[in-house]
Amino acid sequence: MIRFLILVISSLLVFGACKSKPQVTDNISKTEQPQKEIEQTKSPRNDAVNLIGFKDSKAVTANGKLVDIPGLTDEKQSTYFLVRHAEKTKEKNPGLTEAGMARAAKLAALLDGLKIDQIMSTDYRRTQETAAPLAKAKKLSVQSYDPKMQKDLFTDLTVFNKQNVLVVGHSNTIPKLANILIGKEVIAEYDHEDYSQLLIISISQPGIATYERFEF
Repeated sequence: MIRFLILVISSLLVFGACKSKPQVTDNISKTEQPQKEIEQTKSPRNDAVNLIGFKDSKAVTANGKLVDIPGLTDEKQSTYFLVRHAEKTKEKNPGLTEAGMARAAKLAALLDGLKIDQIMSTDYRRTQETAAPLAKAKKLSVQSYDPKMQKDLFTDLTVFNKQNVLVVGHSNTIPKLANILIGKEVIAEYDHEDYSQLLIISISQPGIATYERFEF
C-alpha cells in the first residue's frame, strides 16, 4: 500500500513539472528576422523596338519586324545614329561600368555591318568610351564636339554629301539634337537611368527628316 502511495505521488510530481515547463519560442522580433530577398523584375522587353541588327538596309527588331531606314538606301539622305553614353561609374568625369562597356560593345556590333563615315562624341570619358569600340572596328578617329554648339554644327553637317554618322551625347543633349535634325519637338529628355535608346534619323536637308526609335 505504501509503495502504491509513493508511486502515485511520484507520478503526480512528474506530471506537474511537465505541465508547468515553459514552452520554448523564437524570441526574434519580426523586424529582426531575416527577410527574403525580393527579386527585382525588369520591365518586359519590347521586342517591337528592340534592335538586333540590320538586313538589306533595314533595321531588324527582336520580333522579326523589318523597319525601313530611308537614309541607308537613298543617296540624297544622310543617316544619324544618336545615342546617349552607356552606363557610367560614380567618380568625377566618370568612365563606363562593366555594364556600360558591354553596351558600348553591343552598339559597335549592331552598327559594324553598316558603312559609317564619321563618329562624333562630346569630350567626356563616358561618351568617348561609348564611341570607342565602333571607332576601333571602323578604324575611325572619334571627333569631339561641343554640345552647346550642336545646333550650328549639325545643321552644317546636313548640307554635306551623304554620310552615316554616329553621335554620342547625353540624356539631355541627344534629344535636343534629334529635335533639331527632325525639325520639331518630338523627343523628350531621357530618364536618368535609361541608357538603351538609339535614334536613327534619315535627313535630306535641315528640318526635313524621318526617324525611328529603338532600344539596344
